[in-house]
Amino acid sequence: MSSTFVGAVADDDTGAADLAGMLAERGMRAAVILDNAPPQQLRTWAAECDAVVIGTATRSMARNEAYTRTRTAIQTLRSLSPQRLAVKYCSTFDSTPEGNIGVSIDAALDATGERFTVALPALPALRRTTYMGYHFVGDQLLSDSSMRHHPLNPMSNSNLVAHLSTQTSRRVGLVSYPEIKAGPDAIRSACQRLQSAGCAIALLDCVDDQQLHSIGEAICNLPLISGSSAWGMVLPDIWRQNGSWTPSTRGELVAPPGGRGVLLISGSCSQATQSQIAWAAQNGWPIFSLDAIALARSSFPAETVRRAAEILMRGEPCLITTTRESGADEVQDWAMQHRFSAVEAGERISETLARLAADIMHRCTPAGLIIAGGETASAVMRTLKLGGLLIGPAIDPGVPLCLSLAEPALALALKSGNFGAEDFFGRAVQAIHGIRRDSATLQKELA
Repeated sequence: MSSTFVGAVADDDTGAADLAGMLAERGMRAAVILDNAPPQQLRTWAAECDAVVIGTATRSMARNEAYTRTRTAIQTLRSLSPQRLAVKYCSTFDSTPEGNIGVSIDAALDATGERFTVALPALPALRRTTYMGYHFVGDQLLSDSSMRHHPLNPMSNSNLVAHLSTQTSRRVGLVSYPEIKAGPDAIRSACQRLQSAGCAIALLDCVDDQQLHSIGEAICNLPLISGSSAWGMVLPDIWRQNGSWTPSTRGELVAPPGGRGVLLISGSCSQATQSQIAWAAQNGWPIFSLDAIALARSSFPAETVRRAAEILMRGEPCLITTTRESGADEVQDWAMQHRFSAVEAGERISETLARLAADIMHRCTPAGLIIAGGETASAVMRTLKLGGLLIGPAIDPGVPLCLSLAEPALALALKSGNFGAEDFFGRAVQAIHGIRRDSATLQKELA
């Protein structure tokens, strides 16, 4: 019988790993499962897990498909009989203009029959905050941040109550800063007031960790919640303290044998990822920068596969990324000329990067795999048919070290484009090699 306490649906695989990593850091045995995993396999993987997060890759999907896929995933999770359910989306609230966030919340409410839930987009640990319904990235309004230039999901409206209201037919209300600051009882009263007034979704202000904890106290008994991964930082401790969930002893994270170098695949255009690529270049890493338009045409140099495999066999890290010479505007112009949407062009780039990764790994199984960018991670995970991930310790906030549950067995890190410090790639490579050394010692001791 499954021991799953909480089940969540995430709109991409990096977000799923982010949330699962937060839960694992608080003592939960957590796994990320792709939405196409066979039901029996899902039950087998979930049997030893406190938390199961299904990655659906819905962030840039059409509304109807995002709704269907999210509702199916919620129904799949309900077969595990979890006590709590959640919908996870990015702390920058990005989605297509039509929105996958509103329809994902709708799908979860429809699938469960619940009449009310909350939306908590803030993640104070990474300086994503919400004040009086307006969302901030650091000191900037969301609409003034680099997210306004996102090639697939540009965010031009910082008023999340208004923005979310365009994505759902349900009424959206706000639990504002003064109510949040007043503590858990005031938050619960505000939610009850909104629900009595006909609101189905209460957007929650949150500007710091103290408020996050108050929110956790207030929503800990809700059967369905939605938001960023922030709740994963507080609810496990609250559930433990109130007796809802009891931690159990779990086995060590053991890395698979084989492989030498680490393969890095980046499809992200974010400023954070670009600074990480610059760090790798400054440290002399082999980097292959491929033209984005060529990738959109499903083309890459065959020579890249051979040279990358040789680098990995030498035990070195190898980074594959898209060149900045073909920027977002040029790619969008190309897409329009060929009657593709920006989303479709982005999908084609991600799918080509995934096929390139598979070709390289066919020649040489790496020690581990690091993927930057939500759409790229989803494409690579599904192309390699990795099935799911067992979650280990955090490399950076929101980016845990993982082990694949299906073959080929790999140590992985899935990084949202905006996450990670400048030297993240270096520390992720060290983490992969470190767990492999620790696992080799453990395996010898167990032999």
